[in-house]
Amino acid sequence: MLLLSLCAVFSTASLASAASLWVPTTPQSPRPYALKKGDGIKLPGGNTFPVTGNSSGNAFCILNTNADGSPVPGAGVFPHVHRKTYENFYTVKGRVQLWGQNFDSYVSNTSVQQTRVLGQGDIGAIPFNTIHTFSLLEPDTQLTGVLVPGGFEEFFFNMNVSPSPEPGSGGFNISELAKWDVYPQLDFVPRQDVVNGKAGPGNWHDGANELPEDMSAPIWVARNYGPKWLTEAGGRYQIVTPFVTGQQTNGTFSQGTITLSPGSPAKAPVVKSEVATAFMVEEGQLDVTVDGYDPISLIDGDVVFVPGNTSFTYAAGAEFTKFMYVTGGGKGLDYELMEAGKPWNSAMYPQAEAASGMAKGRMFRI
Repeated sequence: MLLLSLCAVFSTASLASAASLWVPTTPQSPRPYALKKGDGIKLPGGNTFPVTGNSSGNAFCILNTNADGSPVPGAGVFPHVHRKTYENFYTVKGRVQLWGQNFDSYVSNTSVQQTRVLGQGDIGAIPFNTIHTFSLLEPDTQLTGVLVPGGFEEFFFNMNVSPSPEPGSGGFNISELAKWDVYPQLDFVPRQDVVNGKAGPGNWHDGANELPEDMSAPIWVARNYGPKWLTEAGGRYQIVTPFVTGQQTNGTFSQGTITLSPGSPAKAPVVKSEVATAFMVEEGQLDVTVDGYDPISLIDGDVVFVPGNTSFTYAAGAEFTKFMYVTGGGKGLDYELMEAGKPWNSAMYPQAEAASGMAKGRMFRI
């Protein structure tokens, strides 16, 4: 159950025992915490984990890859399938090319391989049982990966992850990858006929990107071209732009962005969800208070994680504050906001102050 109450009241006892949310690296067990941009468990090759299976109770893992890409066409990682892991590719800066095709329809030749060049704010969602590969294209690229369930990071922790198409040739041994839920598909040939950032069916930056009914194919959402909902709960505007919801993930997680108008932190609704929630700020300033901890302000690249059944509030400290969210279930914060809101066709919220008394006294439950 998730609860949004319009009175952000924490107990005196909680405030008396307040501690700092900021930590130097990703914890090894679930607890509320926040990390500055670039902090977390670091591995060679520019990989940083601000959220892991251990820190999220195996709800999800977040991986930030900062690397010097290459404009040379071709996949940078051998094509492969995960049978249990859902993997989303979100471009924070630079460009990333991602290929994907459902494995069963690839084998039966009943679908068309798709590829997209992902720019800032674009995402490709790869359900399990989907062949995929990717390549970083720009000299300064950040790719944020969300992997569900948590725990897939153990593959990175335990292997030398220099991709190699031949067993024992300086990288990992392909014959041993199944234990990490990695199944190479070396016969898959990534298509190279991209025009205007895409190849294969569907819109890209030239039309609406609707979310599918299920997870039978890759999902592509270009920045600001996906479905949007507007809510005014708590006397502030929030635009929810989902990338995947419980409908596309069998209820295991959701991911998207929220754009938030300024409002008083003291009037921000209290959120308490049964599932874990993480935010990564993209622009503006996000003010967060978690029950029992000192309030904090996050800016671009900072991450905050809140376990399930933990009360917190969030508010914008600047106009058009935007953050990526990940929840550990299909009915988390985003679901509640969309249920309370209405479909919206703009990336901008109305250019007027949200009525501070709007929805006053209401409480939303699921």
